[in-house]
Amino acid sequence: MKSPYLIALTVTLVSMMELLDVTIVNVAIPSLMGTYGASVDEISWVSTGYVVANVVILPVSGWLSAWFGRRTYYLVSTALFVLASVGCAFSAELWQLVAFRVLQGLAGGGLLGISQAIIYDVFPKEKVSSGMALYGVGVMMGPTLGPTVGGYLIDTLSWHWIFLINLPIGAVALLLCWLCIGDSANESKPSSVDYSGFCLLALGVGSLQILLERGEHWDWMESNWTVACLLLSSFSLAGFFWWERRATNPIVNVALFQNREFVMGCICAFCVGFGLYSTLFMVPLFLQTLLAQSAYQSGLVIFPGAVASAISTLVIGKLSQENKIDERVFVTLGIVMYCYAMFLHTQFTLDSNPDTLYWPLVIRGLGLGMIFVPLTNLAMRRLPLTLISGASGVLNLMRQLGGSVGIAIAAPLLTRFSWERYRLLSEHVTESSLVASGWGGVESNPLFLSLNLASHQQALALMPYLQAREQAQMLAFSMLFGTLGAVMAIGIPMVLMMRRSTLSR
Repeated sequence: MKSPYLIALTVTLVSMMELLDVTIVNVAIPSLMGTYGASVDEISWVSTGYVVANVVILPVSGWLSAWFGRRTYYLVSTALFVLASVGCAFSAELWQLVAFRVLQGLAGGGLLGISQAIIYDVFPKEKVSSGMALYGVGVMMGPTLGPTVGGYLIDTLSWHWIFLINLPIGAVALLLCWLCIGDSANESKPSSVDYSGFCLLALGVGSLQILLERGEHWDWMESNWTVACLLLSSFSLAGFFWWERRATNPIVNVALFQNREFVMGCICAFCVGFGLYSTLFMVPLFLQTLLAQSAYQSGLVIFPGAVASAISTLVIGKLSQENKIDERVFVTLGIVMYCYAMFLHTQFTLDSNPDTLYWPLVIRGLGLGMIFVPLTNLAMRRLPLTLISGASGVLNLMRQLGGSVGIAIAAPLLTRFSWERYRLLSEHVTESSLVASGWGGVESNPLFLSLNLASHQQALALMPYLQAREQAQMLAFSMLFGTLGAVMAIGIPMVLMMRRSTLSR
């Protein structure tokens, strides 16, 4: 009998490796652009391809596990992920890199979707929280460590190593999977393949993810591509739910959505993904653009928060296992702590020292760590074991979609807030600046250029505008952090609508 804790450690390592690759590529974008001579628009498909493939496979991972057998599916997915990582490192052309990233995403989505189900299968129901706590550490640490590890590897070696690092990790993970992972007694092979359901789901979720990833570049509803993705996603997902209610062997069991706790849990998971990934996007951006930190330095600032999240997840997992405190209390308190951390983020200034940012990030990490295990238990503990694999995939999908929506909304909101604050601040600048008085866009104004000022004189003349621009960006970040806290707070009423989880299923 294999130790359930060793199995939990195995799936945690695999999931952490998969989630690390969601964010580790972001810091390599400039290096990749130089290597392949690609534009920002072209190189962005390296990230988009991975995430789209990820979300397409997540909701059907439970069905695929039942069809191929859990052990076979998990081993093949792990091996494919590692091989695709090597392919990424040695890609000679950009299209090859994108293709291998898509393969990575397809393999990784299966790993992430099945890992939670494995833990629910191998742990006794009274100890499942301990297993979920270990898994939660990987889920929280993986994406947070991405920028730090990626920045270090690029600074000391080359961008190729952000992919090659998966080779030793994957080899250990593959060996552990071979030794530990078995088939599930709660899964039976479907008698037929739901091709229609899979195609509708892939079209719906895939086009939605592309819309979220590319919408800002396409100028949202001003582009025919955006409208096409929106219509394709809407009709495909509507058709998917209509079809799955009638399918003999549905690829996703819609009975999941008849369970109130699971539906509320999905909404909360969406909010958690929104809060986790949007801050992982915004905080490094703030540190690098306004405080002049490198990618590696900004990763070091974020790291203590990741450690706090891991500790919090383990402690709350132990408390959840004892089942003495209502798990809704943990989730609610975690959301409140996250919102308080966002309030502290709004107090950041241009004079903030990176050392002073640790505590707000630690509080944020503690809050997120308090949410993961109790929320998973609340959402899934009342489900029959036969639905756990499918539920795990859908719950992970909602967290990933929440992150995509968070990033998709955060970027244009930051631009909008920054422009609005700059417009207000520049009005005061024009009143106090004799040189720039009454000129909008002074640095490109023909009259300003006709003065033929020396470079140091131009700098002095433009200083009020440059300061206003920096202050506007700082205020925009503050407004955005406040907005993220408000969105996260939506999860509180969802949690209160859920019934207290029990140890019986």
